[in-house]
Amino acid sequence: MSRSIDELVEAIQTHEVELNRTAMEADQLGAAPASLVDIMRTIRVPMVKVPAEAGGDNLTLSEQVEFFAALSYVNATAGWVGFNHAGAASAAAAKLPAKGFAEVFGDDAVPFFAGVAAPTGQYKTADDGVVVSGRWKFASGCTHAEWALLTTVEVDGGGGICSVVIPQSEFDVTGEWNVMALKGTGSLDIECDDVFVPLHRTIEAQSNPERGGPEYAIPYPAYVAGENLGFTLGVTERFVDEAILYAKSKSRGFGSPLARRGAFEYEIGKARMQIASVRALGIDTMTKAWDQCQSLGIIDNQGIGGMMACVAYGSELCAEVVSHLYHFLGASAIFEGSVLARCFRDVHGSVQHLVASNEAYDRLGNDILT
Repeated sequence: MSRSIDELVEAIQTHEVELNRTAMEADQLGAAPASLVDIMRTIRVPMVKVPAEAGGDNLTLSEQVEFFAALSYVNATAGWVGFNHAGAASAAAAKLPAKGFAEVFGDDAVPFFAGVAAPTGQYKTADDGVVVSGRWKFASGCTHAEWALLTTVEVDGGGGICSVVIPQSEFDVTGEWNVMALKGTGSLDIECDDVFVPLHRTIEAQSNPERGGPEYAIPYPAYVAGENLGFTLGVTERFVDEAILYAKSKSRGFGSPLARRGAFEYEIGKARMQIASVRALGIDTMTKAWDQCQSLGIIDNQGIGGMMACVAYGSELCAEVVSHLYHFLGASAIFEGSVLARCFRDVHGSVQHLVASNEAYDRLGNDILT
């Protein structure tokens, strides 16, 4: 049975202690530790966007903002790899042919997917399937993924595009993940060479959903807009709360406690309003897009543009909040074990994601002016 957003947030809160405990461990390992993967499996994170008829929770776009904000607040690695798992699993659950769906999702499975939307691999047709080769970058969560959902282009200039579902035993995880932010996400490369994928584990480009409603035909990157914004919002909210606790006991030099500095009081008050505005804008924008999708079967160009601009603006404003407050905190906030340092890096890392690109403003402006 599908769970409500309140039930899902409560499930996160039930595991809050363990999620907090594994946050630094994930950064140190450069990937989600097994204990964190177990918690995500218990919460059934990969299933939150999956169609209800396929055993998922079918969260609306605005509920995705809320869920991934709550998860990212307590553990940024869980939030980031979790929204990648949820996005890929939901696309596979909605669009795989019946035989492929049964293979991946049968027996009440909670499959962990690594997903890469960029079509950097190639396929060639074969009897009853395709043969796939290539390398896909930024496959978040691939170190513990059981499946990969990869986008490929037809070899020899055929121009066709299809997505393929490949089990972990048939792809390699390669490269190094030496980064300043999002350290625990293990967003390494996936590589495979001449892997046969049967037709029942392939998805035609722009195919209609086999399960679920019109929301499963929303194009990328709008399809992942709510979850991406939720991540940045949740990490920013955690940073601000940690900064408030820190300020109540911290003095710099021989001055008064940081919490009593007028300039800091100003920034905290402003930050609260800015974060509230990001959450409100995100919920409102995603609700309107969802309603249009449900009533018309599609989200029009201006709606898609508004969604992407919302993510860009919200991410940009969150990064601004974190930067302004960080300047007050002093040397104690730069240590690797500091929650403040981790949140600072991860918020700025999230702004670099394609989904949060400020090119969205260009598109929205063009739609407005046309």
